[in-house]
Amino acid sequence: MASRIVSIVVRDFPAVGLAVILLAGTSSGQVSREKLRAELLTMRDRDQSARNACPTGNTDEQIKCYVKISEEIDKPHSKRLNEIVNTYGVPDAKLVGKDGLEAYYLLLQHSNDPKLKEKSLKGMEVAFKAKQLSPADYANFTDRLLVNLGKLQVYGANFDLKDGKMVMSPTKDIKNLDKRRKSIGLPPIAEYMKMLEEVYKIPAVMTESK
Repeated sequence: MASRIVSIVVRDFPAVGLAVILLAGTSSGQVSREKLRAELLTMRDRDQSARNACPTGNTDEQIKCYVKISEEIDKPHSKRLNEIVNTYGVPDAKLVGKDGLEAYYLLLQHSNDPKLKEKSLKGMEVAFKAKQLSPADYANFTDRLLVNLGKLQVYGANFDLKDGKMVMSPTKDIKNLDKRRKSIGLPPIAEYMKMLEEVYKIPAVMTESK
């Protein structure tokens, strides 16, 4: 049986596309740490540019690209995010602006540091309830954290590259998955999977074939 190699969610896709659309148009407003906001936006741009450069259509090449990004970009970014949290606490919109907050959670989503994610979970829930983060940000972050902790994801946001396909990570109560997705403003899982396929040019499936 193939083991999980790379986990992906829609906000990870190589073409900046949706990520830029979601992040565009936000302004800093009145923030207390403008330099920190600018740093987070620069880190976000580097993150997205690297993923934008990854090839599509060839699973092996995509995996190699994401592994390289994990080492060269995600790891140092995780170190810096830890420094930020240790200095300022988990950022919020008042500290770094709405776009800075979105950038923080995008970078955090790509981190392989579960402790950092756990420390940020409460802040993420508060930001989502305050409509400072989108349903996609909330679902992606929550599901990736659960997957990293070896638990069942809730919204079906996380998929694994396996044997030339994108396979949904283990998910709780799949029968009611679309109800949970709808409850926070997400499209049906079939629509999400179609989006993944259009972006990665790889088939997306809900369960691994035996």
